[in-house]
Amino acid sequence: MDQNGTILNLRIRRARNERPLIFILSGAGLSAQSGIPTYRDAGNNWLRADPVHHDDLEERPASVFENINRRIKAYGEARPNAAHLAIAKFKRDWRAAADIVHVTQNIDTLCEEAGDAGVFHMHGSCLTSRCSKCNAVFPRIGFYREGAVCPSCKADGWNVRPDIVFFGEIPYGMDWMENVVKKADVFLAVGTSGTVYPAAGLVLTALKGHCPDRILLTKDLPDTSERLMTSADGWTGDFTRIIRGDAVALLPRILQDLASWLEACTAGGMPEEKASV
Repeated sequence: MDQNGTILNLRIRRARNERPLIFILSGAGLSAQSGIPTYRDAGNNWLRADPVHHDDLEERPASVFENINRRIKAYGEARPNAAHLAIAKFKRDWRAAADIVHVTQNIDTLCEEAGDAGVFHMHGSCLTSRCSKCNAVFPRIGFYREGAVCPSCKADGWNVRPDIVFFGEIPYGMDWMENVVKKADVFLAVGTSGTVYPAAGLVLTALKGHCPDRILLTKDLPDTSERLMTSADGWTGDFTRIIRGDAVALLPRILQDLASWLEACTAGGMPEEKASV
Protein backbone atom coordinates (compact mmCIF):
# COMPACT_ATOMS: atom_id res chain seq x y z
CA MET A 1 0.00 0.00 0.00
CA ASP A 2 1.40 3.42 -0.90
CA GLN A 3 1.18 6.67 1.07
CA ASN A 4 -2.09 7.54 -0.64
CA GLY A 5 -3.73 4.35 0.59
CA THR A 6 -3.61 2.66 -2.80
CA ILE A 7 -3.31 -1.11 -2.66
CA LEU A 8 -2.86 -1.79 -6.36
CA ASN A 9 -0.21 -0.34 -8.60
CA LEU A 10 -1.32 -1.73 -11.93
CA ARG A 11 1.48 -2.60 -14.33
CA ILE A 12 -0.32 -1.35 -17.41
CA ARG A 13 -1.98 2.04 -17.62
CA ARG A 14 -4.12 1.61 -20.71
CA ALA A 15 -6.49 -1.21 -21.60
CA ARG A 16 -5.22 -3.54 -24.31
CA ASN A 17 -8.54 -3.51 -26.11
CA GLU A 18 -11.10 -0.85 -26.91
CA ARG A 19 -13.04 -1.85 -23.80
CA PRO A 20 -11.15 -2.86 -20.66
CA LEU A 21 -11.79 -6.45 -19.57
CA ILE A 22 -11.62 -7.41 -15.90
CA PHE A 23 -12.03 -11.06 -14.91
CA ILE A 24 -12.94 -11.74 -11.27
CA LEU A 25 -12.71 -15.28 -9.91
CA SER A 26 -14.18 -15.72 -6.42
CA GLY A 27 -14.03 -18.64 -4.01
CA ALA A 28 -15.27 -19.74 -0.61
CA GLY A 29 -13.40 -16.95 1.18
CA LEU A 30 -15.81 -14.44 -0.35
CA SER A 31 -18.71 -15.88 1.68
CA ALA A 32 -16.85 -17.12 4.76
CA GLN A 33 -17.56 -14.00 6.79
CA SER A 34 -21.24 -14.35 5.97
CA GLY A 35 -21.20 -17.54 7.99
CA ILE A 36 -20.90 -20.04 5.15
CA PRO A 37 -18.23 -22.65 5.94
CA THR A 38 -15.52 -23.57 3.46
CA TYR A 39 -14.51 -27.12 2.58
CA ARG A 40 -11.21 -26.73 4.45
CA ASP A 41 -10.43 -27.07 8.14
CA ALA A 42 -8.15 -24.85 10.23
CA GLY A 43 -5.10 -26.66 8.86
CA ASN A 44 -6.17 -26.07 5.25
CA ASN A 45 -6.96 -29.75 4.71
CA TRP A 46 -9.91 -30.96 2.67
CA LEU A 47 -12.87 -31.96 4.81
CA ARG A 48 -14.40 -35.26 3.70
CA ALA A 49 -16.71 -35.83 6.65
CA ASP A 50 -19.52 -34.65 4.38
CA PRO A 51 -19.98 -36.52 1.09
CA VAL A 52 -19.03 -34.16 -1.73
CA HIS A 53 -17.67 -36.49 -4.43
CA HIS A 54 -19.51 -37.64 -7.53
CA ASP A 55 -19.13 -41.27 -6.44
CA ASP A 56 -21.08 -40.48 -3.28
CA LEU A 57 -24.17 -39.83 -5.39
CA GLU A 58 -24.10 -43.45 -6.49
CA GLU A 59 -22.97 -45.03 -3.22
CA ARG A 60 -24.81 -43.02 -0.57
CA PRO A 61 -27.27 -40.54 -2.12
CA ALA A 62 -29.23 -40.12 1.12
CA SER A 63 -26.12 -38.78 2.87
CA VAL A 64 -25.38 -36.45 -0.06
CA PHE A 65 -28.91 -35.05 0.01
CA GLU A 66 -28.80 -34.62 3.78
CA ASN A 67 -25.51 -32.73 3.45
CA ILE A 68 -26.83 -30.45 0.71
CA ASN A 69 -30.12 -29.79 2.54
CA ARG A 70 -28.12 -28.76 5.60
CA ARG A 71 -26.09 -26.33 3.52
CA ILE A 72 -29.20 -24.90 1.84
CA LYS A 73 -30.67 -24.14 5.27
CA ALA A 74 -27.43 -22.42 6.31
CA TYR A 75 -27.41 -20.36 3.11
CA GLY A 76 -30.91 -19.16 3.91
CA GLU A 77 -29.62 -17.62 7.13
CA ALA A 78 -26.60 -15.91 5.54
CA ARG A 79 -26.53 -12.36 4.24
CA PRO A 80 -24.23 -10.65 1.72
CA ASN A 81 -21.15 -9.06 3.24
CA ALA A 82 -19.15 -6.01 2.20
CA ALA A 83 -17.18 -8.01 -0.38
CA HIS A 84 -20.32 -9.20 -2.21
CA LEU A 85 -21.74 -5.68 -2.14
CA ALA A 86 -18.48 -4.18 -3.42
CA ILE A 87 -18.41 -6.45 -6.48
CA ALA A 88 -22.06 -5.71 -7.26
CA LYS A 89 -21.50 -1.95 -6.97
CA PHE A 90 -18.32 -2.08 -9.03
CA LYS A 91 -20.11 -3.90 -11.84
CA ARG A 92 -23.08 -1.51 -11.74
CA ASP A 93 -20.89 1.58 -11.77
CA TRP A 94 -18.60 0.45 -14.61
CA ARG A 95 -20.65 -1.90 -16.79
CA ALA A 96 -21.11 0.78 -19.46
CA ALA A 97 -17.37 1.46 -19.71
CA ALA A 98 -15.86 -2.01 -19.26
CA ASP A 99 -16.47 -5.71 -19.60
CA ILE A 100 -16.47 -7.15 -16.08
CA VAL A 101 -16.83 -10.91 -15.85
CA HIS A 102 -17.40 -12.43 -12.41
CA VAL A 103 -17.11 -16.20 -12.12
CA THR A 104 -17.64 -17.75 -8.69
CA GLN A 105 -16.83 -21.18 -7.37
CA ASN A 106 -19.51 -20.72 -4.70
CA ILE A 107 -22.94 -22.34 -4.89
CA ASP A 108 -24.66 -19.85 -2.56
CA THR A 109 -26.72 -16.93 -3.86
CA LEU A 110 -25.13 -14.10 -1.88
CA CYS A 111 -23.72 -12.46 -5.01
CA GLU A 112 -27.19 -12.24 -6.54
CA GLU A 113 -28.67 -11.00 -3.27
CA ALA A 114 -26.04 -8.25 -3.23
CA GLY A 115 -27.17 -7.15 -6.71
CA ASP A 116 -24.68 -9.00 -8.93
CA ALA A 117 -27.23 -10.50 -11.31
CA GLY A 118 -24.67 -11.55 -13.92
CA VAL A 119 -22.41 -13.75 -11.79
CA PHE A 120 -21.60 -17.13 -13.36
CA HIS A 121 -21.55 -20.17 -11.05
CA MET A 122 -18.91 -22.55 -12.37
CA HIS A 123 -19.77 -25.07 -9.63
CA GLY A 124 -23.53 -24.71 -10.00
CA SER A 125 -26.08 -23.13 -7.70
CA CYS A 126 -28.26 -24.22 -4.80
CA LEU A 127 -31.20 -22.55 -6.58
CA THR A 128 -31.43 -25.16 -9.33
CA SER A 129 -31.78 -28.93 -9.67
CA ARG A 130 -30.68 -31.31 -12.40
CA CYS A 131 -32.01 -34.65 -13.58
CA SER A 132 -29.45 -37.45 -13.71
CA LYS A 133 -31.47 -39.17 -16.45
CA CYS A 134 -32.23 -36.45 -19.01
CA ASN A 135 -29.83 -33.72 -17.72
CA ALA A 136 -32.64 -31.13 -17.61
CA VAL A 137 -31.96 -28.16 -15.32
CA PHE A 138 -34.88 -26.53 -13.48
CA PRO A 139 -35.61 -24.48 -10.34
CA ARG A 140 -35.13 -26.29 -7.06
CA ILE A 141 -38.42 -26.99 -5.28
CA GLY A 142 -38.10 -27.77 -1.58
CA PHE A 143 -35.33 -29.95 -0.22
CA TYR A 144 -33.72 -33.00 -1.80
CA ARG A 145 -35.27 -36.38 -1.09
CA GLU A 146 -35.83 -39.77 -2.61
CA GLY A 147 -38.81 -39.92 -4.96
CA ALA A 148 -38.73 -36.34 -6.29
CA VAL A 149 -39.96 -36.32 -9.90
CA CYS A 150 -38.17 -34.64 -12.82
CA PRO A 151 -40.63 -32.23 -14.48
CA SER A 152 -39.10 -33.01 -17.87
CA CYS A 153 -38.74 -36.80 -18.16
CA LYS A 154 -40.65 -37.86 -15.01
CA ALA A 155 -37.69 -39.83 -13.61
CA ASP A 156 -37.89 -40.32 -9.86
CA GLY A 157 -35.93 -42.24 -7.23
CA TRP A 158 -32.70 -40.36 -6.50
CA ASN A 159 -32.53 -38.81 -9.99
CA VAL A 160 -33.48 -35.23 -9.10
CA ARG A 161 -30.12 -34.09 -7.77
CA PRO A 162 -28.59 -30.72 -6.85
CA ASP A 163 -27.34 -28.77 -9.87
CA ILE A 164 -23.95 -28.63 -8.19
CA VAL A 165 -20.55 -29.68 -9.49
CA PHE A 166 -19.22 -32.29 -7.09
CA PHE A 167 -15.57 -33.28 -6.87
CA GLY A 168 -14.85 -35.54 -9.83
CA GLU A 169 -17.19 -33.61 -12.16
CA ILE A 170 -16.35 -30.99 -14.78
CA PRO A 171 -17.15 -27.38 -13.79
CA TYR A 172 -19.49 -25.33 -15.95
CA GLY A 173 -18.15 -22.79 -18.43
CA MET A 174 -14.79 -24.37 -19.19
CA ASP A 175 -15.71 -24.31 -22.92
CA TRP A 176 -15.70 -20.49 -23.02
CA MET A 177 -13.90 -19.30 -19.90
CA GLU A 178 -10.31 -19.73 -21.06
CA ASN A 179 -10.89 -17.69 -24.23
CA VAL A 180 -12.25 -14.81 -22.15
CA VAL A 181 -9.44 -14.96 -19.59
CA LYS A 182 -6.83 -14.72 -22.38
CA LYS A 183 -8.16 -11.26 -23.28
CA ALA A 184 -8.26 -9.89 -19.73
CA ASP A 185 -6.45 -6.70 -18.72
CA VAL A 186 -6.81 -7.63 -15.05
CA PHE A 187 -7.29 -11.08 -13.53
CA LEU A 188 -8.41 -10.86 -9.91
CA ALA A 189 -8.83 -14.01 -7.80
CA VAL A 190 -10.41 -13.43 -4.39
CA GLY A 191 -11.19 -15.74 -1.50
CA THR A 192 -9.57 -18.76 -3.13
CA SER A 193 -6.36 -20.65 -2.41
CA GLY A 194 -5.34 -20.66 -6.06
CA THR A 195 -4.52 -24.37 -5.89
CA VAL A 196 -7.78 -26.18 -6.75
CA TYR A 197 -8.06 -27.17 -10.39
CA PRO A 198 -9.36 -26.50 -12.92
CA ALA A 199 -10.16 -23.02 -11.54
CA ALA A 200 -6.56 -22.62 -10.35
CA GLY A 201 -5.38 -23.07 -13.94
CA LEU A 202 -7.15 -19.93 -15.10
CA VAL A 203 -4.33 -17.68 -13.86
CA LEU A 204 -1.89 -19.64 -16.04
CA THR A 205 -4.25 -19.07 -18.95
CA ALA A 206 -4.19 -15.36 -18.12
CA LEU A 207 -0.38 -15.42 -18.06
CA LYS A 208 -0.23 -17.17 -21.44
CA GLY A 209 -2.64 -14.55 -22.77
CA HIS A 210 -0.22 -11.83 -21.57
CA CYS A 211 -2.62 -10.42 -18.99
CA PRO A 212 -0.44 -7.74 -17.33
CA ASP A 213 -2.04 -7.81 -13.85
CA ARG A 214 -2.83 -11.12 -12.17
CA ILE A 215 -3.81 -10.52 -8.56
CA LEU A 216 -4.63 -12.96 -5.76
CA LEU A 217 -6.41 -11.77 -2.61
CA THR A 218 -6.45 -14.55 -0.04
CA LYS A 219 -6.51 -14.82 3.72
CA ASP A 220 -4.52 -18.01 4.11
CA LEU A 221 -2.41 -19.87 1.58
CA PRO A 222 -2.11 -23.60 2.20
CA ASP A 223 1.34 -25.02 2.84
CA THR A 224 1.19 -26.96 -0.44
CA SER A 225 1.18 -23.78 -2.55
CA GLU A 226 4.76 -22.66 -2.04
CA ARG A 227 5.00 -21.76 -5.73
CA LEU A 228 2.58 -18.91 -5.01
CA MET A 229 4.39 -17.54 -1.99
CA THR A 230 6.01 -14.14 -2.35
CA SER A 231 9.76 -14.52 -1.94
CA ALA A 232 12.39 -11.92 -1.09
CA ASP A 233 12.83 -10.99 -4.76
CA GLY A 234 9.10 -10.46 -5.22
CA TRP A 235 8.38 -13.65 -7.20
CA THR A 236 4.74 -14.71 -6.91
CA GLY A 237 4.50 -17.62 -9.32
CA ASP A 238 1.76 -17.20 -11.90
CA PHE A 239 0.37 -14.15 -10.08
CA THR A 240 1.99 -10.73 -10.38
CA ARG A 241 0.72 -9.74 -6.94
CA ILE A 242 -0.50 -11.59 -3.85
CA ILE A 243 -2.38 -9.63 -1.19
CA ARG A 244 -2.91 -11.33 2.14
CA GLY A 245 -6.07 -10.46 4.02
CA ASP A 246 -9.77 -11.13 4.12
CA ALA A 247 -12.11 -10.13 1.32
CA VAL A 248 -14.45 -8.08 3.51
CA ALA A 249 -11.67 -5.75 4.64
CA LEU A 250 -9.65 -5.41 1.44
CA LEU A 251 -11.77 -6.14 -1.62
CA PRO A 252 -13.76 -2.85 -1.49
CA ARG A 253 -10.47 -0.91 -1.48
CA ILE A 254 -8.99 -3.01 -4.29
CA LEU A 255 -12.06 -2.39 -6.42
CA GLN A 256 -11.77 1.34 -5.70
CA ASP A 257 -8.26 1.20 -7.14
CA LEU A 258 -9.57 -0.67 -10.20
CA ALA A 259 -12.24 2.00 -10.58
CA SER A 260 -9.56 4.69 -10.62
CA TRP A 261 -7.72 2.75 -13.33
CA LEU A 262 -10.91 2.43 -15.38
CA GLU A 263 -11.55 6.13 -14.98
CA ALA A 264 -8.10 6.86 -16.38
CA CYS A 265 -8.74 4.46 -19.27
CA THR A 266 -12.05 6.08 -20.22
CA ALA A 267 -10.45 9.52 -19.97
CA GLY A 268 -7.72 8.59 -22.42
CA GLY A 269 -5.34 6.99 -19.97
CA MET A 270 -1.60 7.21 -19.74
CA PRO A 271 0.86 6.00 -22.36
CA GLU A 272 0.86 2.23 -22.41
CA GLU A 273 3.64 0.62 -20.41
CA LYS A 274 5.25 -2.62 -21.44
CA ALA A 275 4.91 -5.26 -18.78
CA SER A 276 6.86 -8.48 -18.61
CA VAL A 277 4.68 -11.53 -18.14
